[in-house]
Amino acid sequence: MLGTSDLAMVSSVRSRQEQLALPFGGTPLWDGAALEQALEREAARPVRLSLTDNRSVLLSFRRTEGAVRLRLHRMFLHAPLSVVAAVARGLRRKRGRADVEVRRFMNENLHRVRKTERRLPPLLTSGSCYDLVRVFESLNGRFFGNGLEVPLTWGRGGGQARRGGLTFGSYDPILDLIRIHPVLDRREVPLYFLESVVYHEMLHHHLGGVPDRARRTVYHYLAFRAAEARYPWHKQALAWEKENLSHLLRVSREMDERRKEER
Repeated sequence: MLGTSDLAMVSSVRSRQEQLALPFGGTPLWDGAALEQALEREAARPVRLSLTDNRSVLLSFRRTEGAVRLRLHRMFLHAPLSVVAAVARGLRRKRGRADVEVRRFMNENLHRVRKTERRLPPLLTSGSCYDLVRVFESLNGRFFGNGLEVPLTWGRGGGQARRGGLTFGSYDPILDLIRIHPVLDRREVPLYFLESVVYHEMLHHHLGGVPDRARRTVYHYLAFRAAEARYPWHKQALAWEKENLSHLLRVSREMDERRKEER
């Protein structure tokens, strides 16, 4: 099991209901004044709250001599008291890092701030060599107390390429979906390397992102890297990647060429 400092809370079970668009369904739990008062009470300091519809920066704040000036997306009008208290804890910290519960609340509600709906694609988990469900279930039991529930599939991610130009895995917080590149569904790919990629994306689902000083969301922050390094074969996986990346890049290009020919 991972340390409680980084993975103290497990993700709640996600329903696969139809994605909601703005505005939020249901009656808000707070109005602006009541939310500001609750934050002040929990933070034990003056708070000046501004509610926004900013889809890029959901939470940001700066400390001034008289008060903490906090900007929150309107989704927080629907936040339970436990999340509000977690926001207040972040206001008291010197580094101001977002609480795990706050990050999870934002990740679970990202679909509510998008203009258009997105739906899960068909899921392909059984490959020619590896079954992603079995890999996920093994990692979930060993490291997360069977507390995560997130769909995954073989497929190419739509995010920015990394690891020398090849994205082995990606986590989509809008769809709540892990994608693993099919280039890893090969006999020469050791199980520990595939596990390291799936584990990395499970951490993204579990920990979420945090805002940096420039108010950009950062996903590979220190606590994330520390949790990632707890995978027992982390160093071996990095070494194997370094030795085999060029080969996997060639295989990936060959797969892309075959896909084009089949269209």
